[in-house]
Amino acid sequence: MPRPSSSAGIAFGRRNRGWRTALALLLALVLSACATPGIGPSETQHQQTLGRVAVVATEQLPELGFEGFAHGMGEGAAIGAGQTFAGCLGGMGGGHCSGSACGAALILLIGICGIFGLIGGVAGAATAPSMAEAAAGEGTLARAFEVRTIQQSVRHAVEDAAKAAGVPLVELPEEAVRSEAATGDYRLLAGLGVDTVLETSLTKAGTSGYGINNPTMAFMQVRVRLIDTTTNAERFATDYIYHGRRLDLAGWSANQGQPLLDELETGYLRLGTHIYENVFERYPFPDQGFHSAGGMLSVSFGLAPIRPPTRGSLTGDDSFLGARFEWFATDGLQPHFEWQDFPRPSDIAAAPDDMARVRNVTYDLLIAREENMAPGQIVYRRDGLPQPEHAIAIMLRPESRYFWTVRARFELDGRSRVTEWGVTHYAAREKITAPSRFSYRFRTPGLR
Repeated sequence: MPRPSSSAGIAFGRRNRGWRTALALLLALVLSACATPGIGPSETQHQQTLGRVAVVATEQLPELGFEGFAHGMGEGAAIGAGQTFAGCLGGMGGGHCSGSACGAALILLIGICGIFGLIGGVAGAATAPSMAEAAAGEGTLARAFEVRTIQQSVRHAVEDAAKAAGVPLVELPEEAVRSEAATGDYRLLAGLGVDTVLETSLTKAGTSGYGINNPTMAFMQVRVRLIDTTTNAERFATDYIYHGRRLDLAGWSANQGQPLLDELETGYLRLGTHIYENVFERYPFPDQGFHSAGGMLSVSFGLAPIRPPTRGSLTGDDSFLGARFEWFATDGLQPHFEWQDFPRPSDIAAAPDDMARVRNVTYDLLIAREENMAPGQIVYRRDGLPQPEHAIAIMLRPESRYFWTVRARFELDGRSRVTEWGVTHYAAREKITAPSRFSYRFRTPGLR
């Protein structure tokens, strides 16, 4: 029998690899749909007894990790970036900044510019500096002020979100709660008219990724605790996470690091809104299980997409699977979106009494452009849509990929409530800000 040619053997191997990849993908989808752990409604009992709330920020140094920004000459990832980031120390204008922009600038100051400096044209810190290293570093501002400002920016973002929603908070001077935040004992605040402390602490921030110059994702994580001031008992605690854009070093470094600065500021703002909504307004779906997302082995948690459907979970930037499976192709550049209405029949079955009292249901829709397999710029948002469908009012880019998600907003017993945003993985339901890489996905056709 003649031996197959080398080209035939290569083609056969490619076909085998293709089948193996497809089978692995199908198995992953089955496991994501069928091996989901038992899920119950998230904790929201605290909403009934919040009383008068004050937001307090801790003063601990967050863990700062900027992967992709090497600080050793041998690593080479940031060689040549020195001039790009050379202005980041002076870019704060001598410390004159306000709000989340100030917190974002100080994260860069400590995490990239302030501790290791710009030595030999290499910028950045690959891991969080210790307090000893921070104290030894050259900086333009006092370290205590820097850390305090980073943490207070989270607090202000939450307060601004509550104010925008018309929810009154007890406003306390920063100096009045500094000792309580340091010790974690908030019982003295009961005498100042506070029933519940909403404590925020930015625990992690930076960029995450692998490789010398692969795209890295901006991220931030905030620990939230609710404490009863009468007993100082913790009533609720969780982490909320912001997953932002994914850019390579050149992308983050452009214009003296302005994209990274903007992304961290965006993280503050989205986390502030996300924390407010989850603490004060979120009503978890009575049915916490997965639903069909419109395609074979595609699942969703939340209001499931009907048009366009979504396809499984992202497996990576594979050109074959990405083009033919992971991103559903729409018919045109102005897709008509449709999703499950709320309450769903399964919600009514799980909580008939509550669902019978639901009033004034509307929907919020988000669409973001895909960028390195993660959501980039939000290109379309509509709040208060009266029906579970919407024809968008803009033309999207041809041959482009997008993330989208939707949630319900309604009244229950006279209170404004929101559901979780729709996602393709149960772990992202309320922990991660929207949009995220777990949002629904589609791609637009080319121009004809």
